[in-house]
Amino acid sequence: MESNKENVWFFIKDSEQQGPVCLFELKKLIEQRVLSGDTFVWNKSMSSWQMAKNLATFSESIFESTRIHLFPDKFKTKEEYEEATYPAGRPYVRYLARLFDLSLFSILFILFVSILSPSFVAEISNLYIFIISLFLWIIVEPAIIAIFGNTFGRAFLNTKIKSIHGDKVDFKTALKRSIFVSAAGMGFGIPILNFICFIFSYRDLKGHGMSTWDLKIGTVTLYGKVSMSRLCIAGSLPMGMLAAGFYI
Repeated sequence: MESNKENVWFFIKDSEQQGPVCLFELKKLIEQRVLSGDTFVWNKSMSSWQMAKNLATFSESIFESTRIHLFPDKFKTKEEYEEATYPAGRPYVRYLARLFDLSLFSILFILFVSILSPSFVAEISNLYIFIISLFLWIIVEPAIIAIFGNTFGRAFLNTKIKSIHGDKVDFKTALKRSIFVSAAGMGFGIPILNFICFIFSYRDLKGHGMSTWDLKIGTVTLYGKVSMSRLCIAGSLPMGMLAAGFYI
């Protein structure tokens, strides 16, 4: 087992020392092509900074866009693992999965409230229902992740969230992430602000390979291959609700 000293890493990016990160996160940054084999890395067990590609810690396959070093014990073959994972930095998949989850939850919320108080749903505007659903989802989503390890929308689009150590995310961490995403990524569903937050988070994700909230909270997002048919199915629910005037 790797000691704490050997598991704390630093790296040079944009001519600046960055870190500390654990080995899992460092490998993830290389895998996502945020860093490369020519990146200088260092930890306290090393006498000097060295290029990542020169260290036995990193197998050659990590620099060839393979990802079998992450959870090799979870899969029977290399091909099976590569089928289950995919390069990161796919903001449209992340956003679509979240929008799908939120749309599904909004429908369930409306059905539940309609049974208890039909007049409430009839009197309140669709925008307020969406915002209420978003705030409730901030609490519900972490509970689902802590219990099942993933939400339905992410599972459907072959996306999952893990801690930087590769473990399932606990409720406290998932709650912090949910609040961060709802605020910085979605602007709490407020029109115009929502769009602005999406643009900034999109640029941040494409520029750094990791979202701001994942980097600060200590989580990573793993992507799997997903067919166009699944993307269309996942997008049909929020688009259908939009066409029906739910978000107006």
